[in-house]
Amino acid sequence: MKKLIGMVSGFAVCMAMSLLLACGDDSSTSPATNGGDTSALTDSTATTPDGQSTEPANTDPATDPNASQPTDPATDPNAGQPTDPATDPNAGQPTDPATDPNAAQQTDPAAQNSDTDTSSVTFVSDSKFPFEVLDDEIAKDREYVKASAITAYETIKDVYDALEEGDRVVFIVRHAQRESGTGVESQLTAKGVQQAQQAGTALAGDEPFCYGHTDFVRTRNTAINIAFGRGEDTTAFKSIITPNLVASVYTKDKALFEQYKQDSTELSNEGQVYSKWAFDGSLTEAFYDLEARAVQLITQVIVPDMSTENRVNIFISHDMFLMPLMIYVSDRNVASLQYHVSKSGVNYITGFAVVVKANGERRYHLVKGI
Repeated sequence: MKKLIGMVSGFAVCMAMSLLLACGDDSSTSPATNGGDTSALTDSTATTPDGQSTEPANTDPATDPNASQPTDPATDPNAGQPTDPATDPNAGQPTDPATDPNAAQQTDPAAQNSDTDTSSVTFVSDSKFPFEVLDDEIAKDREYVKASAITAYETIKDVYDALEEGDRVVFIVRHAQRESGTGVESQLTAKGVQQAQQAGTALAGDEPFCYGHTDFVRTRNTAINIAFGRGEDTTAFKSIITPNLVASVYTKDKALFEQYKQDSTELSNEGQVYSKWAFDGSLTEAFYDLEARAVQLITQVIVPDMSTENRVNIFISHDMFLMPLMIYVSDRNVASLQYHVSKSGVNYITGFAVVVKANGERRYHLVKGI
């Protein structure tokens, strides 16, 4: 009997210890969801060319003054709400119009949580876009750059309003303000949602636009919110994935590129490296020829990805991809793009436009959306 009592007592002590440990588990160590970015709609309509991959552009908050801090669940009552079907018992509820009377209603991206929006996300590596020198195209494009005569930024709306009959245009701009994280699944902040919708409001109208973005949540969410700001029905948002609109397409020697980053005056600052190469013509050993690569990207990636049905395209990319192309199309006439001197770089919803004329000629513009 004493032996039995001892066993029961031991079991009770063990159970008490287990309960104590369980109650003492600090859930604050688990990742917090972003209550600030409420921009995304979950769909699977995005498409991507086979065999392509991408690499994140570096916009480290240590070197990017516009980077925002992640949402703190202690100050955001919505930050801890579950949206993952694995943790949210309501996540599996139907949203088909045939079974859900609310599913067909216009959905405001600002009222949606994007934590589960991974329909266009894959894990990425180096770009595999092959380098090719196009001598005839380079000579032709040199004249287009000269004729564009860029010296300053224009608004996206001004370029849009100035389109002539037969013109087609693609605006390639940086995503809106993001969280401090630079990974594929980094979200927009609440301010970023507002920025994107503000840019869309300036382009409001009935004309259908085509949207493209890299394989990053923040670029896709920017596109969705621009569409929403225009007044489009984003419950069935459709876009294309443009995986080669990333900075790794410029890099010829990655090891040497990493060494240049370490040698920069600010640790791991890609902005300094890219601008010294593209604007000053130094550090060239790590990169492809800027003019040849820019022409190749414009003629073999950007223009072919433009819609054949809609005359206006909006592609969302990253600052380190945009900087060299903006330096190229402006013929180095915009001093602020000399990042290692100005430290201003490429702001949110800022980039360049390619206008394809009815006769096939191109004109370039530096543009800003906010």
